[in-house]
Amino acid sequence: MLEKHGDLKFAVNILIYILYVIIIPIIIYDVFLIIQTIIKPGNTPDIFGYKTFTIISNSMEPTIKKNDIIIVKSVDRNQIQMNDIITYKVDGEIVTHRIIDYRKLNDEIIYTTKGDNNEVTDIHEVIYSNIEGKYINKIPKVGKLFLLLKNKYVFSLIFILLIICYLIQKKMIQKKIERKEKRREYERKKGYGNS
Repeated sequence: MLEKHGDLKFAVNILIYILYVIIIPIIIYDVFLIIQTIIKPGNTPDIFGYKTFTIISNSMEPTIKKNDIIIVKSVDRNQIQMNDIITYKVDGEIVTHRIIDYRKLNDEIIYTTKGDNNEVTDIHEVIYSNIEGKYINKIPKVGKLFLLLKNKYVFSLIFILLIICYLIQKKMIQKKIERKEKRREYERKKGYGNS
């Protein structure tokens, strides 16, 4: 019985740790992005010029894989060069591909892009105003978790689970305090009986 109680306590503590350390920061980050979207509609939310995107295709493999989270940074137009990986908007979609060529038209630079895993160049050309940022780094395979948390049902379930775990932990702490108090009371009475 004691072993089962210890296993339950250990499992609850691990679950709470996972929820606190991993999921709560993600939720806070998502809430921050939602607030930014409300304040600046039409703009992709960023933190100090950095933006994150979840990769949903294999077009940039092996450099960037499906379900990776990428971090891109807003940059000036003179910081964009050949072979840079950029994230840009085209027809309402977000694309992350490599610059393979560019040309100047009037005062505008037109970029030609291609996915590392694609055989042909992209049919659309990119101008600076469409660019969300330049690829800086990636967090491998975390995209599935981010996409999962964006599902309102999953988010609600995790929130409920978090509350249940908190209540269980609180009850366990309360029981521990009660046991200590009973032990003290027992020892105190036992001490009185011996005198």
